[in-house]
Amino acid sequence: MTRRLVSPSLIGKTNRSRVLKLLFENGPSSRAQLARALGVNRATIASILQPLVDDGTLIEGEAIAPSRSGGKPARPLWFNQAGAELGSVRMSSTRILAARIGMDGTIRTQGQRQIGPDWELSRIRDELLTLADECFEGHVLFGIGVAAAGMVDTTTGRILSVHLAPVLNGFAVVDELQAAFAVPVAIDHHPRVLALGDRWFGAGRGLERFASVYTGEALGIGFVHEGEVFRGVDGAGGEYGHMVVDMRGDRCMCGRTGCWETIATTGWLRAEAGRRGLPDAERADCASLVAAAGQGDARAAGLIRDYARNLAVGMANHEHMLASHNYIIHGDAATGGETMRALLQEYLAEFSPHRGEPPVVIVDPTDEDPVLLGGGGLVLSTELSTVV
Repeated sequence: MTRRLVSPSLIGKTNRSRVLKLLFENGPSSRAQLARALGVNRATIASILQPLVDDGTLIEGEAIAPSRSGGKPARPLWFNQAGAELGSVRMSSTRILAARIGMDGTIRTQGQRQIGPDWELSRIRDELLTLADECFEGHVLFGIGVAAAGMVDTTTGRILSVHLAPVLNGFAVVDELQAAFAVPVAIDHHPRVLALGDRWFGAGRGLERFASVYTGEALGIGFVHEGEVFRGVDGAGGEYGHMVVDMRGDRCMCGRTGCWETIATTGWLRAEAGRRGLPDAERADCASLVAAAGQGDARAAGLIRDYARNLAVGMANHEHMLASHNYIIHGDAATGGETMRALLQEYLAEFSPHRGEPPVVIVDPTDEDPVLLGGGGLVLSTELSTVV
């Protein structure tokens, strides 16, 4: 194997990336604090920081009085609110969302377009570019991150397969957005982007290992291990919804039998609500069933317990294999609040390996924000990579 030396320009990019990641993780920091955290001297940290101040990426805050031991007043550095922003796009079978996000994780603007799985691809492309233009035009972007439903190829920037909208199969999303905005664009599978949103801006911030669980019409898990999101070659893997949990179960839309999605999606939940004679079964979701159970409806209470149990089956399989320990719940199941969290915690502890402290379940009740923030996190993880 041929080994190449790391070029001076790559060393510079890596050092800048480490500084920016420290700021994201620790908040506004002085030059001295950053130097200590990186184990470098003041001259080295100054050479890294000054270009970032000069180009407007970072700004100096108000001086902080020195400690009793003396020294110069510290001026903490933080991201310039008028500087570059993060672009985010989410594509599913029925809609496209886009957002422009500040470096501090604040969503500055967002919008969406409804699309149809029976539309021509050219029409979907036009809706994507029109929406992106409304959110991004006239603003300086650090990059754009795309969260896509279905299977993706992170190397070629294409959506490979979407079961609910085959028209998107092969769609070169990255090429389209790069041509339109001339900035770095990255794409990844929706649950992994969700995990990046938690990693950079959400409940996973500061955790070295956790899994983000998306629930709703589909199921997915993205997970962070030792501070980095895990993905296979070219973005492969992560199709948790299609791991088989019942060889004699129902047929899944993917063509296999007994996938996790056949027993723990909102589609299953509504069909089961109908079988159990619950009212408004076609509109049933976790929130409405928890509310009905709270009013004494035993059928709703039983269904919620079964829903939690079925979700925990897939989560426990992940815990057996990868031991993420912390599970952040998003989507439909999160709307069940503490009732659903407690049930998931109970079943996950029962089904997981019994060693040490049981896994922890965290519920995030926000709607689309974690995924949109994850698009920004995808940009940061790509552009601030410290792997050389």
